[in-house]
Amino acid sequence: MHINVAIVTANMGSFDPPSIICDQVLPPDVVLSIFRFDDENFKPRTKSMTSRLQARIPKMFGWEMAPGFDYYIWVDGSFSILNPNTVAWYLDKINSYDAVFFSHPDRHTIKEEAEFIRKKIKDGNAYLVSRYENELIDEQLNACFSDPRFKDNNLFATCSFMYKNNREMVSMLKEWWIHTSRYHVVDQLSIPYIASFYNVNILKDDIYHIPYLTYTRNKKGG
Repeated sequence: MHINVAIVTANMGSFDPPSIICDQVLPPDVVLSIFRFDDENFKPRTKSMTSRLQARIPKMFGWEMAPGFDYYIWVDGSFSILNPNTVAWYLDKINSYDAVFFSHPDRHTIKEEAEFIRKKIKDGNAYLVSRYENELIDEQLNACFSDPRFKDNNLFATCSFMYKNNREMVSMLKEWWIHTSRYHVVDQLSIPYIASFYNVNILKDDIYHIPYLTYTRNKKGG
């Protein structure tokens, strides 16, 4: 019986060069498929959303857009996979967990991330203003912090992650979409809250400096 793995990536609006995903060295029972979404096969929904928000759909609904796989690996358009052992490494890390996320290398809590975004926008940072001005950051924080079960002690770098195709992860990803579309397109503000109620492995590796993923955008925007 084979284990079917899908890599999903999106490049809406041609914001980045196409990600490179090299051939993988896989265990004999693993079969890999790659799905790339762009303006040609996922037409821009200009009447309802920006390309940035539209890219969140394959990010959070890969299990629906490319159905039938056991595992999904999301890879942001700003990253490439140049290591032939990346998929095997992800499979090892997920193990008995339902998902694998990376800790954010620069900040450590939702509150810290929100303060960073607020300050950059107030200072007129062109990158952040063009993408996040008028997003509902206060409402987003209230949605998280009004839950007495939540402890704000994690922040994720969501450029790449892996999840199992099961009922729990489908529920988690749907809730993530609700938060991202309802409150704030910066999905890092919501996923630590949502994932805290699920079986998630949080890696301490710096996503920008590991051999399994290669950051290809010229400059991080925050």
